[in-house]
Amino acid sequence: MADKKKKMGLIMKLVLFGGVGSVGLLAAGFVGLYFASGSALAQEQSIDVEAIEIPEGDSDAISRGKYLVEHVMGCGHSDCHRADMGGGAVIDEQPVGRVYAPNLTGGKGSATANYDSKDWVRVIRHGLKKDGKRALIMPSEDFWVYPDSDIGAAVAYIKSLPAVDRDNLGHSLGPIGMLIVATEPVFAWDKIDHKKERPKAEPGPTKEWGEVLAGSCRGCHGETLSGGKIPGGDPDWPESRNITPDEATGIGKWEFADFEKAFRHGERPDGTKLHEAMPYKMFEGMKPDDVEALWKYLKTVPAKPAGGR
Repeated sequence: MADKKKKMGLIMKLVLFGGVGSVGLLAAGFVGLYFASGSALAQEQSIDVEAIEIPEGDSDAISRGKYLVEHVMGCGHSDCHRADMGGGAVIDEQPVGRVYAPNLTGGKGSATANYDSKDWVRVIRHGLKKDGKRALIMPSEDFWVYPDSDIGAAVAYIKSLPAVDRDNLGHSLGPIGMLIVATEPVFAWDKIDHKKERPKAEPGPTKEWGEVLAGSCRGCHGETLSGGKIPGGDPDWPESRNITPDEATGIGKWEFADFEKAFRHGERPDGTKLHEAMPYKMFEGMKPDDVEALWKYLKTVPAKPAGGR
């Protein structure tokens, strides 16, 4: 009996020691993630950019900017900056934590109140805030291709909106959010070839303009447009689809009507619905010439198997 008690006591000590050790390891891991993610968020970069014209008060430019912001660039899509551009939480639930898109208007809590045109260019095209820190969740890799006139028009539209008083709550990451920021390529700054020459094209139903518009596809579908896991995306999102002309896994067998139906209404040729991570509700308002241009360009890219991004 005494031997049994000794053995049981030893087992309990080992279990307790193991539990304490596990808690210690978890605590150490959390501390490591906290510092690694904090370091990533605090990292600073710099880049010289040229000033562009922001045509404030120009009704045609503001109309163009409204179209771009609402139906092409998606600044208010998926609860990013909100329709009023006053900002809000993109994600606010554990274990991911809070990821917050800031107020872009001139009201209280504005992140851009003191921005000049160069500051706007840095954050939109390069994902770099005025303080030199990399913007989190800002899809600048989608936007760097747009011409100066469109960047200026988009900013002119945003600046024309009523001022919204909404404080910037900032990011407050949970353990999964910290892990994503510390280990995955979530900053647009790191995804962009900042010295690469941008495509030169004028708006119209051409594949050349379609190449510009396809910039808004690459953040999710990848540089080759073959789809796959979306870096830094919501863990619940499915992998993005292959939109190259691959006949087995892409859009190689699609007609333009199939593409337009999926792109504008979120419905594949077989009748199944796309996940709302694909912003088809936003694209419903895209101009027919722009949809045609994008289709023409996608038909020219190299066919790739699904998942290669």
